[in-house]
Amino acid sequence: MSHPTHASRVEANKATVRHILERLSAGDVAGFTDRLSPTYVRHCQAMPPELQEIHGKEVMHQWLLSNFETCPDYREELEWLVGEGDFVAWRSRGRGTQQGAFGPFPPTGKPMEVVIIGMHRFEGALIAETWTSWDNLAVLVQLGLFPSPDSGPAPAASPR
Repeated sequence: MSHPTHASRVEANKATVRHILERLSAGDVAGFTDRLSPTYVRHCQAMPPELQEIHGKEVMHQWLLSNFETCPDYREELEWLVGEGDFVAWRSRGRGTQQGAFGPFPPTGKPMEVVIIGMHRFEGALIAETWTSWDNLAVLVQLGLFPSPDSGPAPAASPR
């Protein structure tokens, strides 16, 4: 029985990252989360403290579903991938229109675009851990929820 080579494992992992981003852009959250390990962990410092770590495949599934309530037309375009060992790093560009609440902020109906940079760690064929970062301040400015450098104060957040 032959064992996969290092290069073929890296290519398979890169194909998985392409697949999950394609599924996510098609609004298929299950097609994204079916490639996550049951003990999956997502790390993102661009999030509020309670969401900086998401633990578990099912919790991630629910979080992604809530994101599609905020931006139902969200699409993410992969710009590049780099793989080494059990890691695949990527850069993508996400676009969507805020139609639902974004944290404490009500819907604005405005479009946003964000560059996302991240890295997945694989265990076998499944993604076990993700580190990701994006410019949340730029998104808030685009949605009119935070002042741009050349404008006045942002609108107040609605109380929870």
